[in-house]
Amino acid sequence: MYLMYETFTEEFEQISMQVPGLEGKLANKKKEKRELKNYYKDIDEAKQRIELVASEVEKIQKKFPSEISDTENLALIKNSAESINIKNIFLNPGVEENKGFYFIKKYEFKGMGTYLQFLVFFDKISQSDRLLNVRNVNLKRSEIKQRGRYEVIECNATLEAYRYNPEYKEDREVPADAVAVPEVAPVKKPRGKRAKKGESEE
Repeated sequence: MYLMYETFTEEFEQISMQVPGLEGKLANKKKEKRELKNYYKDIDEAKQRIELVASEVEKIQKKFPSEISDTENLALIKNSAESINIKNIFLNPGVEENKGFYFIKKYEFKGMGTYLQFLVFFDKISQSDRLLNVRNVNLKRSEIKQRGRYEVIECNATLEAYRYNPEYKEDREVPADAVAVPEVAPVKKPRGKRAKKGESEE
């Protein structure tokens, strides 16, 4: 009877000694569980944000024209300049460039006139129905002898036309670095039982 009691006491002591360690492991596992829940929650939120951005990009994309007409764009630019008496007009269409969800085509423009004429010219371009953007404007005083009271200047500018890319699809994948992956501690193998008093460990 005494031996049974002693054996029970030893086993109870061994179990009692393991309790703090088990409680610590349990707390760590609960923490890992919370981190995993937050991780997947972050992924869902990232997916929602990406979907929102992708939808907005596609809405903007549809506002672009479906094609670029050199004939119409060149006529618009030339007529706008000639209507306000800009002289020595030079136009040169560039090569269409793929910018992802849209294409861009640049037109080189040169002409001679007054500051006021070019101000009106660029305003006409901005007010037109066609989507044209004025970029890289360079104005300098003309080397030709001035006769009138208004200073004549030379203008070099780049005008850009756009169209949407029908083959472009916005990426909706969550980037690998968008959310932090929680570190899960490796599972340790259980240690062997401690030998009882008077017994040797195998």
